[in-house]
Amino acid sequence: MSRLKLIIIVVAALAWVVVGLIVARGPQPEIIVPAEVITKAGFLNISNTMISAWAAMIILVVLTFLATRTMKLIPSGGQNLVEAVVDFLVGQLENIAGSENARRFFPVIATFFIFILLSNWMGLLPFFNAIGKTEDIGHHIFHEIEVHYAEHKAFEEEIGHAAGWLVDDTGIGLVRPNADDAHFEIGIGDEPVSPEQVLDKYIVFLAETFTDFQIAGGGGHHAPVEVTPVMVREAIAALNADGEAPKLLLLTGEDHHGEEHHGVPSAALGDEMIVGGIHFPGQKLALIIPLFRSVYSDVNNTLALALISFVMVEFWGLRTLGLGYLKKFFNFSGAIPFFVGILELLSEFIRIISFAFRLFGNIFAGEVLILMLTFLLPFLIVDIIYGLELFVGFIQAAVFALLTLVFAVMAVEHHDEGHEDHAGEAGHETESQGTTGH
Repeated sequence: MSRLKLIIIVVAALAWVVVGLIVARGPQPEIIVPAEVITKAGFLNISNTMISAWAAMIILVVLTFLATRTMKLIPSGGQNLVEAVVDFLVGQLENIAGSENARRFFPVIATFFIFILLSNWMGLLPFFNAIGKTEDIGHHIFHEIEVHYAEHKAFEEEIGHAAGWLVDDTGIGLVRPNADDAHFEIGIGDEPVSPEQVLDKYIVFLAETFTDFQIAGGGGHHAPVEVTPVMVREAIAALNADGEAPKLLLLTGEDHHGEEHHGVPSAALGDEMIVGGIHFPGQKLALIIPLFRSVYSDVNNTLALALISFVMVEFWGLRTLGLGYLKKFFNFSGAIPFFVGILELLSEFIRIISFAFRLFGNIFAGEVLILMLTFLLPFLIVDIIYGLELFVGFIQAAVFALLTLVFAVMAVEHHDEGHEDHAGEAGHETESQGTTGH
């Protein structure tokens, strides 16, 4: 490669990165491990990963229906694709489990593979983690302070809130490129922090965030550790001077002690200032809770899938061998066989954990990596990672399905050793693979 071509490639790559930083850079990512709750149906929390799982189910059902509603002897189009996928999966299962077991295991194993694959690839769609409902963080922070004060509880742990800007109250927000954000953090030292002290920090934070108010030696958007009465008064003056800045809703002493009014006094100013609420006339602090998130970035979903795999393997073993299946776990013929059986029993349950966290760890790590690179270096590196994540999504679906298949074969293999239909070449191959898996 000539030097000129190399220079052109480097310049083009740098230009591509610059364009990405200008038009496609995401906000500073907030890594949240639990799935976010979008709404509730009675006692059931409807999370964004649950909504994504339902969407994947609907897509599979609709596409399969459309592809097979007019079945033809000579397939074409969608029917041809569906039959090709089914034929491929049946062939793979027969190679490992034999023809009889392949037909028995096919519905569960094929469902695992197809559903996990679609769910993983759907998680790479651009609107995942980008569009969702907005949560009013500005009022939420004050509500936390108010609840702690009413319950006479101090803040004993480090807490932090991150939010973006929201102008209207549509209830649906979109993560915009190069969006600014703000962070309110409460640092806990050797002693807990009282709600009154947190209120003072929050007032200073609002003044720094929404106005030109600055504290000498302060940390920008981070409230100082010690807040003095002068700081609080200057912060309130700055908020009142700006028509679009948040306004404190102050209560009198009588309101504060009344039954219908609640408020939090300032630690620096005491009963001289009792805050009953905060009004945001202009921009608001809001957090976008995504409506869609990769299904298996939630450990609850991977654990549910692992439990289904565990139950089905045990069901196949018991159905094939009857109560004799339990002999490999409870063998009283000697001390060593008994100990080995207990280890086998433990390994059955350990599979649940390994299944759940293998899938969760890979998918969640990929999601975090894409979010971080979209913020740090969009377009160039992210394109490469997307390609790798397509491969990882496929591999994780295949691994989960194949491991379930191997464990199922191991659960029924002793029963099938005497069957005549396994005396041929395919049966010897299956027995060999089952032994190797064991």
